[in-house]
Amino acid sequence: MMPSTRLIARQWAKHGSCMTKRPETYFAVTRVLWESLRIPDYDRISREEGLTAGRIRQAFADANPGWSAAQIGVQLNERSWLEELRLCYGPRFRPTRCDDRRYGARDNASAKIWRGL
Repeated sequence: MMPSTRLIARQWAKHGSCMTKRPETYFAVTRVLWESLRIPDYDRISREEGLTAGRIRQAFADANPGWSAAQIGVQLNERSWLEELRLCYGPRFRPTRCDDRRYGARDNASAKIWRGL
């Protein structure tokens, strides 16, 4: 779910510590949310001609009933590579519309997905 101890500590400090007093509670909620998600086949999608942030966003919404594209932020770097998806949750841990800051790249922004080694 989180690939490094450093990331775990950062997420707790940035998000968890204002949600609850106990890290165990934060990480339990995080695990439940994570396990409720389905990740689209972004390897296949990365090979599509004319890939856009909107396509990346919509693929996630299509794979996850209850989510809409407006609730998914797409962060691209200055060279149009996908850096992260930001899932926008409300205070009751339900998907909610992203504000402009979290929404990120506009739907028509050209995008690329790194396929790794």
